[in-house]
Amino acid sequence: MATPGQLMFARRLGPTARLLIWLLVGASCVVLDTHYHALEGVRSGFSLLLQPVREATRAPAAVAAELGGFFTRHRLLQKERDTLLAERARLIAGVNAARDLARENAELRALMQLQTRPGQQMVRAASLYQGHDWFSQRITLDLGAGAGLRSGLPVIDTIGLVGQVSRVFPGASEVTLVSNPDQLTPVFVERTGQRGLAAGSGHGQMELRYMPTQTDIRPGDRLLTSGIDRVYPAGIPVARVSRVSRSQSSPYLRVECLPLAGLDRSRAVLVLVAEPRVAQP
Repeated sequence: MATPGQLMFARRLGPTARLLIWLLVGASCVVLDTHYHALEGVRSGFSLLLQPVREATRAPAAVAAELGGFFTRHRLLQKERDTLLAERARLIAGVNAARDLARENAELRALMQLQTRPGQQMVRAASLYQGHDWFSQRITLDLGAGAGLRSGLPVIDTIGLVGQVSRVFPGASEVTLVSNPDQLTPVFVERTGQRGLAAGSGHGQMELRYMPTQTDIRPGDRLLTSGIDRVYPAGIPVARVSRVSRSQSSPYLRVECLPLAGLDRSRAVLVLVAEPRVAQP
């Protein structure tokens, strides 16, 4: 039963009627917005309200793009760093090689300035290696019997006596250094002329043996070859006195010396070869 104020036979609008009404409303809005821009404010309001939603939907894509760019730049920087490190290592190797060549050239120039002694011939040789056991105090040269070398020949560098050829092979030779314990070298003190016998003590050092306690010798004195053994020419620098000590139980001084030649540094040396004597008629 109908309530007061309500029509008894009222009917609701059907779906078709509601659709037509909404179509008319939509068409009216389109016409009004097209000709009079009536909905511009509504559109702006909705755009402002939906701005945070748009930003939130774009955020994952922006973060992904930024992370991709970061990793790409990181890989590029790593490659650039590796390239720079390799270039730096190459430049350092070049600088070291240039310094080594400069030092070798300086040694060769100094060797070329040495004057040939009368009755002797100088054969230039290069030190190949020091052998597997440095304690043996021997080096190997790149010249041998093919260059006229033989056992017993003295070997010098730009500073002093290096040693003596002990073994000769066809293309190489072995030199026993003056610091070898088995190597004896007749010398004299340059300052006083006192003669003595220098012997190797190993580890790149030497000692002057059988010097009486009253001998005038002091640290800093230079020892030269005396030439009395006819093996080493006289006047070749051998060593410099580093320490002189006296012992109450021995009649001799303990004289320690350091070789003047670059036993473990020289790469170019000279081998002194005696020229054959020509018999006079």
